[in-house]
Amino acid sequence: MLDLNDLYYFSVVVEKRGFSAAADTIGVPKGTLSKRVRALEQALGLRLANRTTRKFSLTEAGADFYAHCTRVMNEVDRAEQAARARLDEPVGRVRITCATGIVRMALDDLLPTFMAQHPKIDVELLTSNRYVDLIDEGYDLALRNHTEPLQSSTLIARPVAQTQVTLVASPAFFPRGLPEAPEDLEGIDGIHLARRDAASAWLLHASDGRTATVPYHARMRCNDAPFAKRAALAGLGVAALPSPICRADIAAGRLARVLPEWHIQRGTLSLVFPSHRGMSQAMRATVDFLVESLPEYLND
Repeated sequence: MLDLNDLYYFSVVVEKRGFSAAADTIGVPKGTLSKRVRALEQALGLRLANRTTRKFSLTEAGADFYAHCTRVMNEVDRAEQAARARLDEPVGRVRITCATGIVRMALDDLLPTFMAQHPKIDVELLTSNRYVDLIDEGYDLALRNHTEPLQSSTLIARPVAQTQVTLVASPAFFPRGLPEAPEDLEGIDGIHLARRDAASAWLLHASDGRTATVPYHARMRCNDAPFAKRAALAGLGVAALPSPICRADIAAGRLARVLPEWHIQRGTLSLVFPSHRGMSQAMRATVDFLVESLPEYLND
């Protein structure tokens, strides 16, 4: 197989109509260029150029070969540009997993925005309330909400935002006005959004450090935040829900904050991924976008 560098040298010599001008253009010694063109002729078994001290001209075979060289070098340029474009514009697929509630809390609006900004990135999203092993199952990124530090010797956990759970209810659920103190909620109908065996009680925190445990009647139990929100909208009880999924309904008056000066224990939303080393451009773009966007989105 011919050396691609020799094709390049030959093309430049032809374009510049001689070895001296070509040497000045690309910074390769004239003697080296002459030697490489001669080696090319020997490899082909053809004389490509006529050389004199004053004139450089192509033979018929040389002119034909030069036309082919031009096409080859143009293809090489296009290949290089395409490769560099992959670095400049992220391309590829990112596989993401998170709990169903986190999709509604953090990705409903952000993920379509990200994909619109990066049309060459494809996303595969798995929503599951089970623990997904990123390495064994081939996922690039997980979003995990937690109240205790995540422990792993093989994964990187990057905290990106604080999450807050808000007590909400339909205004119609409180026809006589909203409660004013935690004790006003004791025994009230609530939407139980937690594990089946979890206690039916809200642990509330005030900004001044006070806490209050409020037992309630679990009128409905479920493990899906959007469904719990629909139950609250229907007036079935008070629900403790992530603030972002309630934002639009509160603004529209369909839901009301209950005891807004109190909150459920805050959590941390972290991005979890195998390693920074060897991270694809698509993955890096995804992580950078979420790191920048999630804090403002979750705490707006």
